[in-house]
Amino acid sequence: MKNKVFKNDKLPFLELRYIPQVLSCDKKHQHEELTLTAIKKGEININFEDKIDILVPNVLSVINPHEVHCANLTNIRSYSCYVIYLKKEWCVNIQNELFQSKQNFIPFKNSLIENTFFFDEFIQVCEHILIPETSMLEIEEKLIALMEKLFSQYCSRIGVINTEEQNSNLALKIKSYLEHNFDEDILLEDISNEFNLSVVHILRVFKKEFGLPIHSFILNKRVHHAKELLSQNLPIIEVALMNGFFDQSHLNRSFKRVFQLTPKEYQQNILS
Repeated sequence: MKNKVFKNDKLPFLELRYIPQVLSCDKKHQHEELTLTAIKKGEININFEDKIDILVPNVLSVINPHEVHCANLTNIRSYSCYVIYLKKEWCVNIQNELFQSKQNFIPFKNSLIENTFFFDEFIQVCEHILIPETSMLEIEEKLIALMEKLFSQYCSRIGVINTEEQNSNLALKIKSYLEHNFDEDILLEDISNEFNLSVVHILRVFKKEFGLPIHSFILNKRVHHAKELLSQNLPIIEVALMNGFFDQSHLNRSFKRVFQLTPKEYQQNILS
């Protein structure tokens, strides 16, 4: 079975990737989505800022949105990897309905869920999504049922601090500025002039709040936006230039570091 990607405009909050043989992803990065990962065979080290998780079969890995991480293999090869990316906004809607509240995303307390029941159900949902004849309605129903169980057991409503209260206004404004200008050739001087603050202060505030240097955040944003355009079957060289990459090779290297496959492989393996 080869690499497969499920992505459909009718379910814009969801992306599923199946990777038959896992490769290392040594470059630290973050995803805007909630990321759930499981493997059927092998072992993967998932490196966070302050710890290392060892992902093995029968265990589910959870990476909260914007959580900085990378992954590398041990001496044991890893096979049959399923990765689901869920838009944070969709997760918030499910959580608010579930908890009868109105708040921002509640992060998972555990980054490893060592529960065979949830592992099996996650694999079943993933395999069902990859069946071409499965309806979009059925996929959404199964996914909501799974996530409600996970949110109920592993996301605490007690003592939750809103994201706005955690993030400084300055860091959020810088992030907004970068998100609107990520495809430009931004210099630190440009950001400094925009906010009338020293470069040192801007770098310190941003790194403390989001866990990534500004250049890494921009590159990460470019790669994710490129992925969206690639799913529209645009030429790879065109996507590269539209997102501020030097050339197609630059996009290839950056894309593979984050998603473990090249832009061409991504386009070829998208499932309708």
